[in-house]
Amino acid sequence: MDRDELLCKISPEMEQYADSILEMYNAPFARYIGIELVSLEKDRCECSMELVPDLMNSMGRGHGGALYALMDHTFAILSNTDAPCTGQSGETKFYRPATGRITAVARPINLSRSLRVYSVEAFSEEGKLIASSTYTAFVLQR
Repeated sequence: MDRDELLCKISPEMEQYADSILEMYNAPFARYIGIELVSLEKDRCECSMELVPDLMNSMGRGHGGALYALMDHTFAILSNTDAPCTGQSGETKFYRPATGRITAVARPINLSRSLRVYSVEAFSEEGKLIASSTYTAFVLQR
């Protein structure tokens, strides 16, 4: 994705952070497994990913690690927009098996000077909740 494509996916208030968003989007691992940015606003980030055969478990369903990666990267994009952060912890609960295209949505729960806490939910194409997480990021600098 180039800068012009990115600007079509983010809200006007996020345009000032386009360079850091593009850098997060282009993380090699995220590109490798096919994570796509759907939309980004100040308090919401949505990403999606197709569960291709290489991302399946032995039962033919989405591997938990693939779902976690999508949720983690969605959180990372939102938490790193205005200041560099690093993930401190993440707790995930899985509710049902996943196949096809999955979407993750991250929203802030609490933001302070040094810690940021987010809720991230993953949904099936039918809109069913697949998994939910709580992630905490440590703010490295301002």
